[in-house]
Amino acid sequence: MSQNFDLTPGHLPAGATPPTAAALQAFLEAAIRDRPEVGPRPVCEVRWIGLDAESTLAIFELIRARDKTGTFTLPWIVERTGQPVPRVGALLVLIDMGGRPTLLLRTRAVREAVFGKVTAEDTAVDGSPVRDPAIWVPLHTVYWNALLEPFGLTVSDDMPFWVEAFELLYDADAGRSA
Repeated sequence: MSQNFDLTPGHLPAGATPPTAAALQAFLEAAIRDRPEVGPRPVCEVRWIGLDAESTLAIFELIRARDKTGTFTLPWIVERTGQPVPRVGALLVLIDMGGRPTLLLRTRAVREAVFGKVTAEDTAVDGSPVRDPAIWVPLHTVYWNALLEPFGLTVSDDMPFWVEAFELLYDADAGRSA
């Protein structure tokens, strides 16, 4: 099965290796064999999630366990990188730090929030180790400041972000539906 797929690279931070076209092709072909409802020619966004290689693998485990059921995106990054605006139904390919496509997710809900008004409802989709806003806020302040720094921006109380709830569709490490 040789198909071309519509892939949109997400904003990969420094240190993350982009996946090869061949690796993405093989990953999506396997995902479609396992989950035909993904469609014959899915439109996918490639993303990396985490602080480093170790935290990315830990996040993958939280997603596999259905403990982490969402993520967060900054409009400020989207505006400056051309990354797609999060939308319901979007397919996300999560890669590890080495660029290996690992998980296929589908966005099931998107809503706006404001950083200075973060609530437990906002952080409920994150993994249990960081779900408490008292942990989530300082962690995301450091993380997002690093992402924003190349654009001359820093986290502020009025900074908007999107809360994206997702479902796990396919796990390459399991070689089947998740």
